[in-house]
Amino acid sequence: MGTKANLTGLLRVYWSLLLGNIVEWYEYAVYGYLAVYLEHHFFQGSEVATWLGFAVTFLARPLGGVVLGSIGDTYGRGFSVNLSIVGMLLGTCGQGLLPTYSSGNNVLGTIGLIVLVILRFVQGLSAAGEISTISTYLTEVGEKKSLGRSISLVSITANLGFLLAKGVVWLVTLVCGVENVKSWAWRLPFILALIPGLIAVWGRQYVPESEEFVQEQRKQSTRESTADPVDSVGVENSHHPDVEADSGTVVRRETTVSRVQSVFSSHWASMLIGVGSVASFAILQYGGFVWTQSFLAHHGMTRDNRMLVGLCARLLMIVLAVPVGWLADVKGVGFVTFIGAGGLAVTAVPLWWMLQSNPTSLETVLLTLGIGFALNGAMVGTVRPSPQLGFGEVDPTGSRHSAGARRIHHFGDGARRSGLRLQRQEKLRMAHVRAEPYFSKAYDKGTGGPCGLSESESDTTTGTSSESMNADSSGDELS
Repeated sequence: MGTKANLTGLLRVYWSLLLGNIVEWYEYAVYGYLAVYLEHHFFQGSEVATWLGFAVTFLARPLGGVVLGSIGDTYGRGFSVNLSIVGMLLGTCGQGLLPTYSSGNNVLGTIGLIVLVILRFVQGLSAAGEISTISTYLTEVGEKKSLGRSISLVSITANLGFLLAKGVVWLVTLVCGVENVKSWAWRLPFILALIPGLIAVWGRQYVPESEEFVQEQRKQSTRESTADPVDSVGVENSHHPDVEADSGTVVRRETTVSRVQSVFSSHWASMLIGVGSVASFAILQYGGFVWTQSFLAHHGMTRDNRMLVGLCARLLMIVLAVPVGWLADVKGVGFVTFIGAGGLAVTAVPLWWMLQSNPTSLETVLLTLGIGFALNGAMVGTVRPSPQLGFGEVDPTGSRHSAGARRIHHFGDGARRSGLRLQRQEKLRMAHVRAEPYFSKAYDKGTGGPCGLSESESDTTTGTSSESMNADSSGDELS
């Protein structure tokens, strides 16, 4: 199967996951684009407090990753994605129904503020599990030779979500007028998320589990069925829930707590690398694209010009997503990531200096935010190695979702360099699905499998059949 057919197949079967991802990031972004109005209604004119309200979701994301990640590894990816989108819908639509201080009742305003913070926390819990679950799905069901292009669908739909949020806020403002948006119409973008959200919830009821996860569950069931139910003294081996059956000891199904403990103890190195792998894009995403819109509004840039700049930036990242994914498949995820991070490190400060020096000039903002930041965003955000591609591959199937979901976006490239050193010292294996996804081609035509592995090793590592791995070479093309 060629890459074009593979991507078409993923869209046909997993459309509801990708639609849900659009909705999730729409809901996550709409608060940022309405911050100017929320500042008045909930935070009594404090811009700092408004953005602290936005930051609440980031406090919740590590916990959400632990909970939803463990649920996904234990009960299935489908169950986890349904929980995440339902939580996101409740959190988002609820924000559009809250009482505010502008009602003139301070008691109701205080209640509204408290519930807003709670709902933002729920959003953070849900968002943490959403992107890692979808990435895990695509990592497990996509062809290994074109995972970069498959994972680019996550970046495309996330950018569509941010673009949709920006577009809906702009359209509501255009139709209702600025004064009505200030008064009551700010609620509409939150409530409108219910329509596509319910469609995604319905479609996700029919999404099949990935074959890798099903096989892992079968192996676990086989180990349990062949093990002794209890030992000679009738005491369960509770401290070792996943002991191999052929050791003669008890094999028990891992609980959520034991799975979390296992991931932290066994995969701490890959988790640490993953934590540092997305810092550059996280800062660019929420600082460069979301907060900057509020900055431009406060400094007098017109609504239509802000919309035009945001549209250009998101469309450019969407257009470049598949080519960047192809580059990752051909040159390696590490190559793309280091080039992207290096480019951002060199250009970020000059671009920001240019933008803030003339924030009302359409030409200046379009050049810096609409093109400069967008080019950086495409390079560092499309296949960043956590949890999408590189570190979706690090973790074994049984804990891939848990580990991927727990990564926090706060460190830098030093973690990646440390990981490469650990791999050279044979203290860490950087790839679970593909042998060399970092600085080399993902697929070797000569062996019929991932680079660096023989054909037999390829089947063992990826969990894919020989027939799938011997697909035609058209997957090495862009489409």
